[in-house]
Amino acid sequence: GEEIVIHRRGEAKATNKKNGQAMKPAALGQSAFDLSVDDDPRVFLADWMTSPKNPWFAKALVNRYWKHFFGRGLVDPEDDMRDTNPPSNPELLDALAAHFVASGFDLKELVRTLARSTTYQLSAEPNAYNDKDRHHFSRFYPRRLPAEVLLDSVNTLTGGRSQFEGLPSGTRAICLPDNSFNAQSYFLTVFGRPEGSSACECERSMEASLSQSLHLLNSKDIQSRLSADDSRPARLQTDSRPDPVKVGELYQLAYARSPSLEEVQRATEYLARKAGASKPGKDAAETEALRVKARREAWEDLNWALLNTKAFLFNH
Repeated sequence: GEEIVIHRRGEAKATNKKNGQAMKPAALGQSAFDLSVDDDPRVFLADWMTSPKNPWFAKALVNRYWKHFFGRGLVDPEDDMRDTNPPSNPELLDALAAHFVASGFDLKELVRTLARSTTYQLSAEPNAYNDKDRHHFSRFYPRRLPAEVLLDSVNTLTGGRSQFEGLPSGTRAICLPDNSFNAQSYFLTVFGRPEGSSACECERSMEASLSQSLHLLNSKDIQSRLSADDSRPARLQTDSRPDPVKVGELYQLAYARSPSLEEVQRATEYLARKAGASKPGKDAAETEALRVKARREAWEDLNWALLNTKAFLFNH
């Protein structure tokens, strides 16, 4: 019984409040569209927006993608595209827009171009020449992972699974269909997933806060992911591979790199020390059970330590 109206038949027009004249839809700088009563003016608007001859659409979109990858748009704020707010590198913005149009508005090609660029691969470590640069992208500016990406990353590292009402178990946060699921996850709220109440990009908060640190350090949510019987620490405890190999797996998951010899040594020493410090039981069986429990807690500690590092929380 629900009525859904895609387009209400009729002449598309609006009344000019100053002179009372009826005005037909028109794109910026162009004459009015010739529409019949059956034509949906939104289709004409979409065609004009994505036309290769439209000088604004490609620039606006590549600027937003640049901001997504680099933390700051060539035009900043990214939704303030006006003549009196020029881009920091006009030639680059023009070249990216032209490449985007030439590719047929291929978003994957745009992402590939940005991710393979020298600028994206620059080190985040400042030097004497670019230490104070916040404008010209002479180095990579570290930025915190978005809320959805970070939640999925925590699940990947800990072996946990998110539960969202009405969705299959293990649904990834980046696949959530709308903002109504924010209320079900304090993690998404505290890390700034936008509510979608406006079209402003400023709704998404990318700032670090004390609440975020406390949530990662001592919340029941994170603790339950680490201590679950099917968590990664639990699986690593029962894994028969050598400890250095398992430590290397954790570092690959957390940082997408192998650990250094020093990092492997410190981790394996901690695992051995934790197991050796377990209290003796009443008999050999209880003593072994306590040792196994202590080693599992050590794997939980190691996992917890990695997800609380800046190297895990930030793109750098």
